[in-house]
Amino acid sequence: MNTRLLKPDILFALLPPEPQLRPELALLCQQVAQADGTHLILDLSRVEIITSPSIGGLLTLRSRLSELGRKLILCNTRLATKCIFRVAGLESVFEFTRDKSDALKAICGWERPTIKVRC
Repeated sequence: MNTRLLKPDILFALLPPEPQLRPELALLCQQVAQADGTHLILDLSRVEIITSPSIGGLLTLRSRLSELGRKLILCNTRLATKCIFRVAGLESVFEFTRDKSDALKAICGWERPTIKVRC
């Protein structure tokens, strides 16, 4: 898994494309459960298409982090992937930022940049 701590309470993960995405999300769920004080930034730059099981994994991650009072932010999301979130009605469920830097700003309480999904 391609993860690293950006700050003591912020974990960053570069996600693989499908079909490896779902198992990676399951591992991240386990990791989040063990590190209960960690925000999570997911880089989706390598994800072109996202399947419903992987979206389910993201929803599970979001729910677990929310229960812990932590954020899940998706960054570097490709247009095709953004469109899938929009069609599924999930564009307002997840927080999207342009890149890792904007995600860090959103977590650290600075200006909260978000990207509207346009297809």
